[in-house]
Amino acid sequence: MKNNLNILNSLISDAIKDGYFPGGNYCLVENNNVHLDSLGLRAIFPEKEKNDLNTVYDMASCTKVVVTTTSIFLLMEAGKLRLFDNVKKYIPELKYDNITVFDLMTHTSGYPAGIFWSKEINTRKQVLDQIYSLDIKYEKNSKILYSDIGFILLGILIENISGLNLSEFAELYIFKPLDMNNSCFNPKNKEACAPTEIRDNIITRGDVHDERAYTLGGVAGHAGLFSTVEDISHFIMMILNEGNYNGKQFLSKATIDLMFTPQVRELNGINLIGEQRGLGWIIKGSFSSAGDLASPETILHTGFTGTNIFIDRINKVGFSLLTNRVHPTRDNIKIIAFRAKIGNFVISHFGGKN
Repeated sequence: MKNNLNILNSLISDAIKDGYFPGGNYCLVENNNVHLDSLGLRAIFPEKEKNDLNTVYDMASCTKVVVTTTSIFLLMEAGKLRLFDNVKKYIPELKYDNITVFDLMTHTSGYPAGIFWSKEINTRKQVLDQIYSLDIKYEKNSKILYSDIGFILLGILIENISGLNLSEFAELYIFKPLDMNNSCFNPKNKEACAPTEIRDNIITRGDVHDERAYTLGGVAGHAGLFSTVEDISHFIMMILNEGNYNGKQFLSKATIDLMFTPQVRELNGINLIGEQRGLGWIIKGSFSSAGDLASPETILHTGFTGTNIFIDRINKVGFSLLTNRVHPTRDNIKIIAFRAKIGNFVISHFGGKN
């Protein structure tokens, strides 16, 4: 075990040396054991700063699964929502009345990937008005198109049902029960955060990197979460333990079963696997960021800033690598292929199946 952890550290350290990202923190959860480590630097500009396990990372699109998808499941379990409710029931401003929660969660709603962003659109109301007036770009349920728009709307839906801001809902019903004590939106201690991109000679640090989430006030269903690997390990442990965390049932086993169930699939040519989506989560398919060896019962997601999570139910292993690969620029995309290679190592050397 110790030797395998040393090799894992070496693989990540080599990637840091090769400029894939300034540094990274990871959590590895296997057989109810948690391994945490911190490598490299958390900042290289304007000065170098050593990384440590307290570094808070901008989770980017991992917000979609840790916060938004989990919140939807909690509302379902509370009897306040069903997957095939029309979204317009909860967001009257919406243009269309036939788009369901299921459509948004599976990225099959017909909405485009995003909206045009400019400095002229600089208020929350302007962003939401633009989204509410959007035209559908394809027939719903005819294909999978990854869409931030859908998860922005899910965030609004959660707020309208619960009467709470999304950050308040997450704090009360996700972060506190799971002891995710360093997870939040709009972190107050910006110096604890790993910086992201340098834009207009100003370093982004402690403010969400995603432009639309920033304009929405830093709190959105698609991006805005900041967290640490220790906190993410609690979240992974809960899922691997069938929804149980520290002796308390956080999500029902029925919900965990649903979480790992493929809902939509899109094939490409002769490929028999294609792209698979569950509710919020990607289910292991072609070009999986969890690697080639992960079992079919693997859920995963990535974040634009350089974060990722995967949880393999059969191999009983979960892994998250948090980096700030966009520091100092988003043009560095070396991490994409690296994630799958690390996934292959983790699956083949750790976990209950082995």
